[in-house]
Amino acid sequence: MRIAQFVGSLIEPLGGAEQYCLELARWQRDQGHDVTIVTGWVSPGIEKSLAAEGLPVRVVRSRRPYPPDRKGSKPAAVLFHGLDLLGSLRLAPPVRRVLAEPWDVVHVHRFAGFGAAVLRSGRPTVMTVHDYGLVDTTTTLLRHGREVETAPAVQRLRTRVTNRAVRDTRLIFPTERLREKHVQWGLSLPETTDVIPHGWRGAPPVAEPAETGPAVFLFLGKLISAKGVELLLEAWGDGLPGAELWVAGAGPLESAVQSAPNVRALGWLDDTGRRAALAAASVLVLPSTWPENFPLAAAEGVLAGLPIVSTTIAAPPVLHDGVNGVLAAPDAASLRSAMQQLLDPATRARYAAGSRELALDLDFDTHGRRIEELYGSVVGSSIGAGA
Repeated sequence: MRIAQFVGSLIEPLGGAEQYCLELARWQRDQGHDVTIVTGWVSPGIEKSLAAEGLPVRVVRSRRPYPPDRKGSKPAAVLFHGLDLLGSLRLAPPVRRVLAEPWDVVHVHRFAGFGAAVLRSGRPTVMTVHDYGLVDTTTTLLRHGREVETAPAVQRLRTRVTNRAVRDTRLIFPTERLREKHVQWGLSLPETTDVIPHGWRGAPPVAEPAETGPAVFLFLGKLISAKGVELLLEAWGDGLPGAELWVAGAGPLESAVQSAPNVRALGWLDDTGRRAALAAASVLVLPSTWPENFPLAAAEGVLAGLPIVSTTIAAPPVLHDGVNGVLAAPDAASLRSAMQQLLDPATRARYAAGSRELALDLDFDTHGRRIEELYGSVVGSSIGAGA
């Protein structure tokens, strides 16, 4: 099968959607499929690494007026969103030429820069919905740090255009909550959609972790407000007795992390570094302040056999409150209290056992086969429609 995996950018540090796209592409390549990654921006190091792996990357000029790892000025941001809207109505010529090639399946992960019109390529098209970009330009449903229940007027107008683009697309939602919130914000779902939780690869968990020394609370992710970095630092304060806080990631809040007392800043970690940090950790902390979809950091924590602490608004699907971790209200006092619960070794051991059981549901081979079967049904229905 000839597959085009579309993702808006592959700029270091990679987000969860980009990491998932690459992992799926690797799995499909290993199954013998002809996979090409199509993107508008790519870091040279990532492009070189993927080429060495035998994963070709096609860089297609997009309408994005500035790189995705930079914050544009207000006029540039207005221009970007205007071009994004145009891209929902009409494909840019370079993108049209790529989509004219004989792909069996076009799988879209992020269309920023390409526009939602990439979903109307005329090819059998699948989209994995990683965030709220179909209905919200911020992708988070947050306004002034708080989740809102209904879309603002400008977003509703944009969604009307997006609804035209998704009519013939097979949408994959990692969780039912994500699908429901899209409907709440005005997305008209195609006739058939699917809820398929992500799979992920990770180091096998230690069967009976033996801990000595302080309990290590680990944060993995981009250092941005939506990931709850400021909330975590406030909850941590001057620290917890018998515990350490390790923060791994990069982003705008990196200086705040580096200057926080009693916090070990690890910077952005590669796969080897992440696995080492997870192996050394006692608890994974995911303090996000937006309704997360399927955060891969949480999946990595489960695969490593770690208890997880998160917020009720993030509510990652791999965290079962009271089984493999704790959900706390998204305020500093509640998060600190939840972390204090995990200072008890017996509690950590009980929740770690819960994560080891739940890790079985994250098998990537099983997940990859489900996506492969979905491709087959999409290609088959497309042939039938054209007969």
